[in-house]
Amino acid sequence: MSKESDKFEIVTIESKVREGVFHKVVKDLESGKAVSCSCKCWTKGNKPCFGMRTVGYES
Repeated sequence: MSKESDKFEIVTIESKVREGVFHKVVKDLESGKAVSCSCKCWTKGNKPCFGMRTVGYES
């Protein structure tokens, strides 16, 4: 039985818009795609941000 932490990885990516601001992108290790992010684009509007697209995102 695998733990939840074995399935996901947190990838930290600096914002292109605001210097010194970092996005914490949650990456699914099985698919290799981003599944969520700490930024407002994702948490408020469910839109993949720059960080998520950098990691790879499947709509």
